[in-house]
Amino acid sequence: SSPSIPPGAAESPRRVEQNRGRPPFAALRGRLGAMPEEISREELKRLKRQAAIRAKEEEFEKKRKADEERKRRQLEELKIEYENQEKRKVEERLKFLEKQAAARAAKKAKNEKLNQKREDKICKKQQAWLNRANQEIADIVAEQEAEDARLEEAREVAREQKREREQAIRDEKQAVKDAHEEAEMKRIEANENREAQRHLRGIYEVDKLKTEATEELESFILNPYPVPLKQVLAGRMRPVPTVTELLAAYKDQKEELQELMDQDIPTRAMLRNQSLFQYVRDIQLKAEAVRIQPPQPQMVDLGRSRNRGSSPRKGSPSSPKGNKFRGTGGMRTTR
Repeated sequence: SSPSIPPGAAESPRRVEQNRGRPPFAALRGRLGAMPEEISREELKRLKRQAAIRAKEEEFEKKRKADEERKRRQLEELKIEYENQEKRKVEERLKFLEKQAAARAAKKAKNEKLNQKREDKICKKQQAWLNRANQEIADIVAEQEAEDARLEEAREVAREQKREREQAIRDEKQAVKDAHEEAEMKRIEANENREAQRHLRGIYEVDKLKTEATEELESFILNPYPVPLKQVLAGRMRPVPTVTELLAAYKDQKEELQELMDQDIPTRAMLRNQSLFQYVRDIQLKAEAVRIQPPQPQMVDLGRSRNRGSSPRKGSPSSPKGNKFRGTGGMRTTR
């Protein structure tokens, strides 16, 4: 802070105005010349310092005002320049928009003209395509009609040929059927003839056997002998299975035995909802039912054997009683 100025040393405003344009030290000398010589050296330094301070303040104030004025003028110039730029931008924008509008209008007109030309060409092409398509369709329809007529004619010919083939097949089948019926009739007639011949031969054989049996019986009655009669031996014969049947039964039994050895009996019994013993019993009964048994003697044969075995003990062959018994037994056996 600047030192305080004594009250007696304050300058008047008029003197300040007079000394404003002068150098600091010249103004100081002017003031010192007016002062009395009695001012001390310290007071002189103080006054010089104050004069220098005021001169710097005045210079700073002058520079500040000059800077403010310069800044104000620059601001004004910038404002004016900004406004001018904005005006130019607006004008340029308007000119650009006008040019764009004109270009769009020209482009739109050109596009409309091109679109109209394109539409005309498209209409012409479409009409030409439609004419060609109609012509092609008409040609295809005519060709299809001709093809249908040809196919119909070919189908009719094929039907006729098929009918002829079917008629030929039917005629052939009918001929085969007629030949078969004729052969069947001949076969029936031949079978009837053979059956009649077989019946006649059977009657002849039966009569022959009856005659032989009667003669044998009469001879046995007249001359008894221990050899049994033929009719007795024939009565003891029993039907037995053939070797082929026995071999087939043997093969079946082997397969059943192998299957029985391979199968899981408890599981099968459980699946059949049976007990194990019931399932095994059913298998046993089934095997017994299909087993081929050897011929068994009948009660008549046993009776005949018993009679023959007991006849020698009742009488000798030479005794009339024994001969009578054997003759009676032979007659009973024959009966």
